[in-house]
Parts: sequence; structure tokens; C-alpha cells
Amino acid sequence: MKEERVSLSYIFWTFLKLGATAFGGYMALIALVQRQLVERDQRLREEDVLDGVSLVSVLPGPVAVNVIVYIGYRLRGMVGALLALVGIVLPSFLLVLLLAWAYVRYGHVPAVRSFFQGIAPAVTALIFTVGVNMSRKTLKTPVQGGVAVAALCLLAGVGGVWSTFAVILGSGVLGALMYFRSRSDAGTVGGNPATEATSRWSPLGGLAVVLVLLVAVLLFLLPAGISLPLQLVATFAGTSLTLFGGGYVVIPTLHELFVTNLGWLTPSEFSDGIAIGQVTPGPIFITATFIGYKVAGTLGAVLATVAMFLPPALLTVFLSRCVEAVKGSSVVKSAMTCIRAAVIGMIFASVYTIGKTMEPHWATGLLLVAVIVLSFRKWSPIGLLVGSGLAGLFLF
Repeated sequence: MKEERVSLSYIFWTFLKLGATAFGGYMALIALVQRQLVERDQRLREEDVLDGVSLVSVLPGPVAVNVIVYIGYRLRGMVGALLALVGIVLPSFLLVLLLAWAYVRYGHVPAVRSFFQGIAPAVTALIFTVGVNMSRKTLKTPVQGGVAVAALCLLAGVGGVWSTFAVILGSGVLGALMYFRSRSDAGTVGGNPATEATSRWSPLGGLAVVLVLLVAVLLFLLPAGISLPLQLVATFAGTSLTLFGGGYVVIPTLHELFVTNLGWLTPSEFSDGIAIGQVTPGPIFITATFIGYKVAGTLGAVLATVAMFLPPALLTVFLSRCVEAVKGSSVVKSAMTCIRAAVIGMIFASVYTIGKTMEPHWATGLLLVAVIVLSFRKWSPIGLLVGSGLAGLFLF
């Protein structure tokens, strides 16, 4: 790992580029982060990425964005977390805002089907190669291998937020029982300059995070008679802190809230909003931008987006500090041994899930094999995604 301090400009521009190409769900983004920041730029250790996935998998809000916030915080503290958040969300926000404008003006979403038919096999291939590379470095015992396989089978066969909770909790308990030796083994994680930022935490910073989260919850409880902008902020802030399990899991909840209860969208408008969230990079939670625009124009889009992403991000930062405080414990180290293995299984489960969405076409197999080969040869993941999408325009 490179020893120089990570610059704030590096954090912002790196995540801005990743945010512009992060198609295919949160594990696709994790794959991009692992290839770019761990393998190519050597700014993080592989364990940092796995720890971030482990933490945010049991937190509310958009999993992918919360992982990025965790990584930004590891690199440069609170400022790094905020810059990473802005960088990863900004490209999808601008694209959704543009498509929402086109939707309102022309009544339909521009056709981009062929491009995304080329993206799907590339995303599947990238996640697969990252899973293989991580497995080689992480799965060192039969127990860890068994945990990874069990996590893969449970999440691919059953899925859902409760399966994710069960995988993280169960693997942590198993790791603590199997690998705990003695407290004499305890020690802080050393040799990683990325952890230096997390040691600088003022009480005022922690108090600010807690106050913002409390305000978000209180706003959610306000009566419906408040002004529309404040109602947007209250609704999305409160919603973001009560949604677990990632985008696809929470779609029914969002439909119930915005279509049935609030009446802000018709069923067809909600479906179109979800479609726009899917055909743009970034998380499905970016649908908040579309809903905000439909309700209150550009200002509504900005308020809804900030309220949807900021409260879970602050919660992630707050709990990241807590994780660092106990990470030297022998029990925690033992638990993480199996939790990291479980995350490997989660990665391969995503390969299965995203793979099912691929178009049954000869060109799909061609792109899948090509990206796997080029990915193992360390080609840029961003270039592979963009190239596959452009190829899809001609092959499908």
C-alpha cells in the first residue's frame, strides 16, 4: 500500500468517476472499488472493503452509498466521507434529473435498452473476477470456505434482508467461537495509513451526527400540514432511516408510501421512476430525485436526494468510529474472520442474481467471457463497462 496521505481531490474525483459507471447494483460498485482503490491505486486494504460491506449490510439506507461513505471516512475522516458521498451520488443525480425533466416534458423515458444489455454481462463478469481474487486472499481455512458457500446458497436461494442479517450475525458468532484464542492476541490494526483519519474524532463531531439523525426522525413524525419542501425533507429523511436490505427489497415499501399513502405518484409513474433509477448508474434509491422533481421541481429533487442519502451516511460514519474503537479486540477479530468469508459468499450470490438478468443471446456470452479475461489481465473496470455498453449498441 502506498504510504502517502490520500488527497481530498483524489477521493472526490475517483468516486465521481466510479459513480458515473456504477451500473448493476451495489456489489458491482464494490467490485469497481476493489479493482480501483485496492488493486490499481493501492489506497486501501482488501479487509477495509470487506469490513465496510459487513457493517453497512445491517444498517438502513442505500448499501452501496453507505460503503462508499465508510471508505471515504477511512481515508480522510468526516470530510473524506462527505466528498465520497457527493462524488458517488452526483453523476446519477444529474442523469436522473435530466431524465425526469424529459419524462415530464415528453411523457416517456429515452430508449437505452441495447446499451444496458451490453452492461449486464460486463457487470456480472467484473463481480465474478473480484470474488475470485478476494477468495484467494481471504478464504484460508475450510471453515471460511464453508461459510462463504453457505452464504452464497442462502442469499441466492432465499434472499431478502433477513437472510442478510442472518448471514452476518451467524458468521460473526461462528467466527468468535471457532477462532477466538485469548485476549493476549489483541492489538490494534497497524500499518494502514488509511486508519489514521478515524482516530481524529471530536466529541462535537459525534454530537453533531446524533443531532442530525434525531432531527431526521423528528421531521418524519411531523404532521402532513407542513410546507411541501419541509414535508419532502421529512418524508425522505425518515424513510432513509427505516429501509433495510437494499433497493430491490425496499421497492414495495416505497410504492406503499409514495403511491398508496401520500399519493405523490400514480402506479405507472412510480414504475417509470424505478426504471429511470435502474438505467442510470448508482443505487435505486436515486429514484428519490425523480419523485422530488415530480412533486416540487428542481428544488424538490435536490431536497429529496439530500434527505434520502445524508442521514444513513451520517449513521454509517458514527458507527464506523465505534467499529474502529473495538476492532483490536480478539473477539471482534475472530468474528470478522468468518464475516469477511460470508461477504465473499454475498459477492458470488450477486453474480448469480445479476446473471439471471442477462439477455439470452450469443453476444451476451461473448461479452461475458471477454470481460472476464480482460478483467483478470487488470484492464480498467470503468473502461470495460463503458466499452461493453457501447458494444451492446451494435450487438443487440
